[in-house]
Amino acid sequence: MAREYRTFTREEKIKAVKMVLIDKKTQMEVERTVLGKKKCTGTINRWIREYIQEGEENCFKKTKGLKKVEITEENMRYEILKKFNAFLEKEIHTNSNLSKSSKTNTQ
Repeated sequence: MAREYRTFTREEKIKAVKMVLIDKKTQMEVERTVLGKKKCTGTINRWIREYIQEGEENCFKKTKGLKKVEITEENMRYEILKKFNAFLEKEIHTNSNLSKSSKTNTQ
């Protein structure tokens, strides 16, 4: 059975969020009236969280593709250390296997 998904415009989302924050309606009431859901799915909660974090001007703006991460010196060092740590783990694992096999060959 295929699910039917409905998309909401930015204005509809902002209106729903304001119904909860300003009009003091419950999230369940808003989900029932706006989304037409019988039970609370958490959609309004996600919208409220984004509205608070991003502000009204920037919320619900779709960005296609991957988000660009600002490369800082700290991020660069972290990535290098992660790769170096993975390399060391691999080397330790390889060397421990070599030492085990050499012990079995000498016996």
